[in-house]
Amino acid sequence: EEMPLHREAPRFSIETDREAILRALSHLFYGEVGAVKIGQWVTKAPDLEGMLEIVKQTRDETRHTAIFRRLLQRYQAEPTQAVLRDMDDLHVAISQTWEEMLFESMVVGEGLALVLIYFYHDVIADTAIRRGLQRVIRDEESHVEYGEKKIMEYLAHKPELREHLLAMQEQLIQHYSG
Repeated sequence: EEMPLHREAPRFSIETDREAILRALSHLFYGEVGAVKIGQWVTKAPDLEGMLEIVKQTRDETRHTAIFRRLLQRYQAEPTQAVLRDMDDLHVAISQTWEEMLFESMVVGEGLALVLIYFYHDVIADTAIRRGLQRVIRDEESHVEYGEKKIMEYLAHKPELREHLLAMQEQLIQHYSG
């Protein structure tokens, strides 16, 4: 509730803005498909809590792909193939360690995804799409919250990690700004 980006912004509707909305849903669909890759970290988790969080996030991302797929099908559309070209550069991982993965995927990646999903929720008027986005938002917020909590714990024990994560953040910003 504290995150609306565009209060009283013009609302886009599937009737008048079909192509833009379907492209947005395609981006979200392929983004979630790519996010399922987080599951590869389950065997690298340092503890049971981390392993269970990765399993939960993988399940959530898989469920999100189903939500966006159903929304596209509702409007007799398939994920836009042209979006796949955009996705090739989106899901590059620079993480080598558990801490880096938490920061890259859960804090930065999921944080950026949340901003985009909040925006779409704010400007798309269609009830079905807004409900789907609300379900996704709750999960994504929990991923970011977990990542932030764990990074803060790691920084408390390894303050030297701070400079490395800040450099990594700059690298990620440069990558995603394109």
